[in-house]
Amino acid sequence: MTTVFIAVEHPKSGQEWVRIFQELQPDWQVLEWTPGLAIKADIAIVWRPDAQLFVEQPQLKAVFNMGAGVDAIDFDVIPEQIPVYRVEDGGMAVQMAEYAIYGVLNATQRFAPYVELQQQNTWKVIRPVHREQWPIGVMGYGQIGQKVVQSLEVLGYPVSAWVRTARHDSNGTKLYAGEHEFDAFLAASRILVNVLPLTPETTGLLNKSNLLKLQPDSYLINMARGPHVVDQDLLEVIDSGHMSGALLDVFHQEPLPTTHPFWQHPRITMTPHISGVSLRYPTARHIHEKAVAFLGGQSISGLVQRQRLY
Repeated sequence: MTTVFIAVEHPKSGQEWVRIFQELQPDWQVLEWTPGLAIKADIAIVWRPDAQLFVEQPQLKAVFNMGAGVDAIDFDVIPEQIPVYRVEDGGMAVQMAEYAIYGVLNATQRFAPYVELQQQNTWKVIRPVHREQWPIGVMGYGQIGQKVVQSLEVLGYPVSAWVRTARHDSNGTKLYAGEHEFDAFLAASRILVNVLPLTPETTGLLNKSNLLKLQPDSYLINMARGPHVVDQDLLEVIDSGHMSGALLDVFHQEPLPTTHPFWQHPRITMTPHISGVSLRYPTARHIHEKAVAFLGGQSISGLVQRQRLY
């Protein structure tokens, strides 16, 4: 019998995940992991797991993370021979594409003026948006980034993406690759959408120097991780007039402290980390399919490259 540990941050949530995986695979022994549990498991399905899990369970055949980001996992305590897989899309990609569209509409002010006009009992047509004047750059081009790009391209916006290493895109999207093309990517972008994984290389990437390389009257949509942004730098660039504003879904500290200047800034819109909520059943089915294939000796996607943290 295959034994599976569920190790998540909140015990109440863990019980629900146990129930779902038992339903998906009745012949598995699915247990919520707790420190000191003597049972040895074949695989672990985790979200923000206690590092002690990996100390006590060095025999694990694989670890499956419930999210696309793995920055909450301490890889120093996971034996090298244990592969770690991440969720590539548990119903999050379409949500994040929708969120990006919401941000673009905020940036272009496509509909916002009509709210004020309605309050003034004023019938007035605002000049339509010229999409060619709003080139969009998407940082990150995995399954989520590709969905974001495709959704914005359908709306007629010029869209490019920045990737770590050069590759060909069969869909014809303009790709900029690596550090040597990063400045050109920023210079080509008026709206910047961030869906990058958080790594030592990407931490603080959205700083004053880089934000000033965006086109004038630019706009940031960050739905990746808060530490990608240097908060004070973003405030300074917006207040300087170079950027028109930002839509932020993620922050260095969550919940964001009530004293943080983002709360009351007139050109910053905030949401509480909801751009891509993990939907339990789609995420569980996604992990279950991968785990079954893995245990059956098949090759599966989503393997985390430890040196890159994604």
